[in-house]
Amino acid sequence: MTNEEKKFDLYLTVLRFLAFSITPNLRRIYLDIDLDLHKMYLTAYYSKTPSELELELLDDIETNSQAHIPDFLVYTEVKVGYDYNENVKHDFVVFAVYEEN
Repeated sequence: MTNEEKKFDLYLTVLRFLAFSITPNLRRIYLDIDLDLHKMYLTAYYSKTPSELELELLDDIETNSQAHIPDFLVYTEVKVGYDYNENVKHDFVVFAVYEEN
């Protein structure tokens, strides 16, 4: 199995825990995977400061992913605003809202 195939399998695992965790405030979630260090990074962008419920929903994605991928550590980062840089390359876009310019 190639590294790309391994990353895609990990992406699919995370993707299945996204259902029922999307709120109108959530704009994007990126996933980056470091196969050498066995770490995964979820970066969630919200349009305004996320509520306690939104943070719990994101934590559920992290916890459920971690439970199904015990060999990897899963980390989340929350960012507020639309400052995502389109020039930064991420392994996967797990979720994105279509936004007209």
